[in-house]
Amino acid sequence: MPQLGRGFWCVVAIIATLALGEATAQVPAQPPASSDLARAQRLDELFALLKATKAESDGDEIVAAIWTLWLQSGNAEIDEAMQRAVLAMGGAPALALPILDDIVARAPQWAEGWNKRATVLYLLGEHDRSLADIDRVLALEPRHFGALAGIGLIRMDKGENRLALAAFRRALAINPFLKERLGLMPALEKAIGEKPI
Repeated sequence: MPQLGRGFWCVVAIIATLALGEATAQVPAQPPASSDLARAQRLDELFALLKATKAESDGDEIVAAIWTLWLQSGNAEIDEAMQRAVLAMGGAPALALPILDDIVARAPQWAEGWNKRATVLYLLGEHDRSLADIDRVLALEPRHFGALAGIGLIRMDKGENRLALAAFRRALAINPFLKERLGLMPALEKAIGEKPI
Protein backbone atom coordinates (compact mmCIF):
# COMPACT_ATOMS: atom_id res chain seq x y z
CA MET A 1 0.00 0.00 0.00
CA PRO A 2 1.42 3.42 -0.81
CA GLN A 3 2.39 5.27 2.33
CA LEU A 4 -0.03 8.06 3.01
CA GLY A 5 1.51 11.26 4.27
CA ARG A 6 1.79 11.90 8.00
CA GLY A 7 -0.12 15.11 7.46
CA PHE A 8 -3.15 13.14 6.33
CA TRP A 9 -3.19 11.14 9.57
CA CYS A 10 -2.74 14.31 11.61
CA VAL A 11 -5.86 15.67 9.93
CA VAL A 12 -7.67 12.40 10.70
CA ALA A 13 -6.71 12.66 14.36
CA ILE A 14 -7.76 16.31 14.58
CA ILE A 15 -11.09 15.56 12.93
CA ALA A 16 -11.61 12.66 15.35
CA THR A 17 -10.90 14.97 18.28
CA LEU A 18 -13.31 17.59 16.99
CA ALA A 19 -15.95 14.95 16.25
CA LEU A 20 -15.58 13.68 19.78
CA GLY A 21 -16.32 17.13 21.13
CA GLU A 22 -19.40 17.33 18.93
CA ALA A 23 -20.59 13.84 19.91
CA THR A 24 -20.20 14.47 23.61
CA ALA A 25 -22.02 17.78 23.26
CA GLN A 26 -25.04 16.01 21.76
CA VAL A 27 -25.39 13.40 24.52
CA PRO A 28 -27.07 14.68 27.68
CA ALA A 29 -24.30 14.81 30.24
CA GLN A 30 -24.89 12.85 33.40
CA PRO A 31 -23.95 14.50 36.65
CA PRO A 32 -20.39 13.66 37.69
CA ALA A 33 -20.16 10.34 39.49
CA SER A 34 -20.16 10.77 43.26
CA SER A 35 -17.31 8.31 43.60
CA ASP A 36 -14.74 6.40 41.61
CA LEU A 37 -16.71 3.24 42.32
CA ALA A 38 -19.94 4.68 40.89
CA ARG A 39 -18.05 5.89 37.82
CA ALA A 40 -16.43 2.47 37.34
CA GLN A 41 -19.81 0.75 37.69
CA ARG A 42 -21.38 3.09 35.14
CA LEU A 43 -18.55 2.42 32.70
CA ASP A 44 -19.02 -1.33 33.19
CA GLU A 45 -22.73 -0.92 32.39
CA LEU A 46 -21.99 1.13 29.29
CA PHE A 47 -19.43 -1.37 27.98
CA ALA A 48 -21.91 -4.21 28.53
CA LEU A 49 -24.53 -2.23 26.58
CA LEU A 50 -22.01 -1.50 23.84
CA LYS A 51 -21.30 -5.20 23.45
CA ALA A 52 -25.01 -6.09 23.30
CA THR A 53 -26.32 -3.31 21.07
CA LYS A 54 -26.82 -3.86 17.34
CA ALA A 55 -27.99 -0.46 16.05
CA GLU A 56 -25.28 1.96 14.90
CA SER A 57 -27.11 4.99 16.32
CA ASP A 58 -27.43 3.34 19.75
CA GLY A 59 -23.79 2.32 19.60
CA ASP A 60 -22.73 5.88 18.80
CA GLU A 61 -24.71 7.19 21.78
CA ILE A 62 -23.13 4.65 24.12
CA VAL A 63 -19.65 5.46 22.82
CA ALA A 64 -20.32 9.17 23.39
CA ALA A 65 -21.47 8.44 26.95
CA ILE A 66 -18.27 6.45 27.59
CA TRP A 67 -16.17 9.37 26.31
CA THR A 68 -18.14 11.74 28.55
CA LEU A 69 -17.26 9.67 31.61
CA TRP A 70 -13.65 9.26 30.53
CA LEU A 71 -13.36 13.05 30.24
CA GLN A 72 -14.40 13.56 33.88
CA SER A 73 -11.39 13.61 36.17
CA GLY A 74 -13.38 14.25 39.33
CA ASN A 75 -11.59 17.59 39.80
CA ALA A 76 -13.23 20.70 38.35
CA GLU A 77 -9.93 22.58 37.99
CA ILE A 78 -8.32 19.71 36.06
CA ASP A 79 -11.43 19.31 33.89
CA GLU A 80 -11.22 23.01 33.01
CA ALA A 81 -7.56 22.62 32.08
CA MET A 82 -8.48 19.65 29.89
CA GLN A 83 -11.07 21.76 28.06
CA ARG A 84 -8.37 24.32 27.31
CA ALA A 85 -6.03 21.58 26.09
CA VAL A 86 -8.67 20.05 23.80
CA LEU A 87 -9.39 23.46 22.27
CA ALA A 88 -5.69 24.01 21.63
CA MET A 89 -5.31 20.53 20.10
CA GLY A 90 -7.58 21.46 17.20
CA GLY A 91 -5.42 24.35 16.00
CA ALA A 92 -2.07 24.42 17.78
CA PRO A 93 -1.24 21.06 19.37
CA ALA A 94 2.09 22.32 20.72
CA LEU A 95 0.20 24.78 22.94
CA ALA A 96 -1.75 21.90 24.48
CA LEU A 97 1.36 19.96 25.50
CA PRO A 98 2.36 21.98 28.61
CA ILE A 99 -1.25 21.93 29.82
CA LEU A 100 -1.37 18.16 29.43
CA ASP A 101 2.06 17.76 31.06
CA ASP A 102 0.62 19.54 34.09
CA ILE A 103 -2.56 17.42 34.01
CA VAL A 104 -0.71 14.08 34.02
CA ALA A 105 1.58 15.34 36.81
CA ARG A 106 -1.39 16.37 38.93
CA ALA A 107 -3.70 13.46 38.05
CA PRO A 108 -1.48 10.48 37.16
CA GLN A 109 -4.31 7.99 37.77
CA TRP A 110 -6.61 9.65 35.21
CA ALA A 111 -6.31 7.70 31.98
CA GLU A 112 -7.72 10.45 29.79
CA GLY A 113 -4.97 12.89 30.73
CA TRP A 114 -2.43 10.41 29.35
CA ASN A 115 -4.61 9.69 26.31
CA LYS A 116 -4.94 13.31 25.30
CA ARG A 117 -1.22 13.86 25.77
CA ALA A 118 -0.56 10.77 23.63
CA THR A 119 -2.74 12.33 20.93
CA VAL A 120 -0.83 15.61 21.04
CA LEU A 121 2.50 13.79 20.94
CA TYR A 122 1.27 11.87 17.89
CA LEU A 123 0.26 15.11 16.19
CA LEU A 124 3.74 16.49 16.92
CA GLY A 125 5.36 13.40 15.36
CA GLU A 126 6.64 12.09 18.71
CA HIS A 127 5.55 8.51 18.05
CA ASP A 128 7.61 6.72 20.69
CA ARG A 129 6.56 9.13 23.44
CA SER A 130 2.96 8.79 22.28
CA LEU A 131 3.17 4.99 22.52
CA ALA A 132 4.64 5.29 26.04
CA ASP A 133 1.67 7.42 27.10
CA ILE A 134 -0.73 4.96 25.45
CA ASP A 135 0.84 2.21 27.59
CA ARG A 136 -0.08 4.29 30.66
CA VAL A 137 -3.63 4.74 29.36
CA LEU A 138 -4.11 1.01 28.85
CA ALA A 139 -2.63 0.19 32.25
CA LEU A 140 -5.30 2.43 33.81
CA GLU A 141 -8.17 1.60 31.39
CA PRO A 142 -7.56 -1.57 29.34
CA ARG A 143 -10.83 -1.00 27.44
CA HIS A 144 -9.70 2.34 26.01
CA PHE A 145 -10.55 1.72 22.36
CA GLY A 146 -9.42 5.25 21.46
CA ALA A 147 -5.91 4.56 22.74
CA LEU A 148 -5.82 1.22 20.89
CA ALA A 149 -6.88 2.98 17.68
CA GLY A 150 -4.09 5.48 18.36
CA ILE A 151 -1.61 2.59 18.32
CA GLY A 152 -3.07 1.62 14.95
CA LEU A 153 -2.48 5.10 13.52
CA ILE A 154 1.09 5.24 14.82
CA ARG A 155 1.87 1.78 13.43
CA MET A 156 0.44 2.85 10.06
CA ASP A 157 2.67 5.92 10.07
CA LYS A 158 5.64 3.64 10.72
CA GLY A 159 4.64 1.34 7.85
CA GLU A 160 3.89 -1.51 10.28
CA ASN A 161 0.59 -2.52 8.71
CA ARG A 162 0.21 -5.87 10.47
CA LEU A 163 0.74 -4.29 13.88
CA ALA A 164 -1.64 -1.47 12.93
CA LEU A 165 -4.35 -3.95 11.94
CA ALA A 166 -3.82 -5.93 15.16
CA ALA A 167 -4.29 -2.75 17.22
CA PHE A 168 -7.46 -1.78 15.34
CA ARG A 169 -8.81 -5.31 15.81
CA ARG A 170 -8.21 -5.07 19.58
CA ALA A 171 -10.10 -1.77 19.59
CA LEU A 172 -12.91 -3.25 17.49
CA ALA A 173 -13.30 -6.16 19.92
CA ILE A 174 -14.12 -3.60 22.61
CA ASN A 175 -16.07 -1.12 20.47
CA PRO A 176 -17.90 -2.86 17.60
CA PHE A 177 -18.85 0.57 16.21
CA LEU A 178 -15.25 1.74 15.79
CA LYS A 179 -15.18 4.10 12.80
CA GLU A 180 -11.86 2.71 11.56
CA ARG A 181 -13.66 -0.54 10.63
CA LEU A 182 -15.24 1.25 7.68
CA GLY A 183 -12.15 2.44 5.83
CA LEU A 184 -8.78 1.96 7.48
CA MET A 185 -9.16 -1.68 8.49
CA PRO A 186 -10.30 -2.93 5.07
CA ALA A 187 -7.45 -0.97 3.45
CA LEU A 188 -4.94 -2.58 5.80
CA GLU A 189 -6.38 -6.04 5.21
CA LYS A 190 -6.06 -5.51 1.47
CA ALA A 191 -2.53 -4.16 1.81
CA ILE A 192 -1.29 -7.20 3.70
CA GLY A 193 -3.32 -9.68 1.66
CA GLU A 194 -5.81 -10.71 4.32
CA LYS A 195 -9.50 -11.30 3.78
CA PRO A 196 -11.77 -8.99 5.77
CA ILE A 197 -13.00 -10.42 9.06
